Amino acid sequence: MSESVSNAIHPWLDKAAFRRNERGSVLYHAGSVVFQSPGGGEIQLIKTGEALEWRGVRVGLFNPWRDVLGDHRLIHFFGLHREALPLAMLAKKAGIGVVVSPICWYDPVAQWYEARNWADGAQRVSKWFLLRQSRLARGRSWRSRLLAVADRILPNSEAEAEQLVRLFGVDRARIAIVPNAVDSSHFQTDLPKVVDFITFPEYVLYVGRIEHRKNVRGLIRACIEADKPLVIIGRGAVESSEYEKECRKIASGNNILFCGPMAKDDPRLAAAMAGAKVFALPSWFETPGLAALEAAVQGTQVVITSRGATREYFGEAACYCDPVKQDSIKKAILQAWDKPSERRDELAEKIRQQWTWPEVARIMEGIYDAVT
Repeated sequence: MSESVSNAIHPWLDKAAFRRNERGSVLYHAGSVVFQSPGGGEIQLIKTGEALEWRGVRVGLFNPWRDVLGDHRLIHFFGLHREALPLAMLAKKAGIGVVVSPICWYDPVAQWYEARNWADGAQRVSKWFLLRQSRLARGRSWRSRLLAVADRILPNSEAEAEQLVRLFGVDRARIAIVPNAVDSSHFQTDLPKVVDFITFPEYVLYVGRIEHRKNVRGLIRACIEADKPLVIIGRGAVESSEYEKECRKIASGNNILFCGPMAKDDPRLAAAMAGAKVFALPSWFETPGLAALEAAVQGTQVVITSRGATREYFGEAACYCDPVKQDSIKKAILQAWDKPSERRDELAEKIRQQWTWPEVARIMEGIYDAVT
């Protein structure tokens, strides 16, 4: 089957990227390369900005060629990127507010398995232990310095907040929890349970980038061992091209369908989530996994990594797996396949009531007002 490829650029982003920012705007900034392969963090930026504009807040994308920081209200960084540090320091000198959504998780096990080789893994794990044990190391870290500059730091969970305090010495008083959220397009209850590009009557679904951090290779192998069809919606970034080739090679000859990427507001995506028997996200960590929330609000059973902030969001409604253990992923899929829906309706309702972009925008506007 040929892949269904659609434009992943969101209309709000397309509009914001080309307009001149009005004086007094809230400026948004992300790493220079992140929109080459957008994921949950980039969706968080887009949907927060869009929802805030509905509330009348002036929001724009920082333009280094044209924007003068002192002309604006504050700058909000999404993700921890080294390039943000000098800009944040300049913003403070210009007298405007600095807000950071770290969207991060530091787990030595995940860092070891994510590494390119053993030397890279040893370096990553050593840095983690130094940050945890040494005040000097924390002080020299560019991440610590960036977080120290911020007026407010906005993790997506209490677990992430605790990490920031423990590893980077962040003052808890400057932290405000802002949850991740789900687009209302996923709230529909009349979505078809069958979509034309999926030929399996029942299937496991994965939505996201095909990359090492998401452990797609492990999911493919687990579904083959469990004898369950798998549908993959997404593609790899340029730097993950070899990993994607390996995933496709392992999947060849099995009941595994690669459908390419789809835009977040594509109704076929919501329909694919609603029609899945199981949605699976066995990543090395999630904070908490935006696509999994989108599937959960449809009432779909979720298999998700135990590493990260996932339990804080999904509670007892999901089946958890250890991404390190292949058999753990397989067992979680088989468990979820036959699991009754007792807790799923409660979780779906909680998402609809608490974890929406309008609610995030309401919280965010209050934080901006407190900063400026």
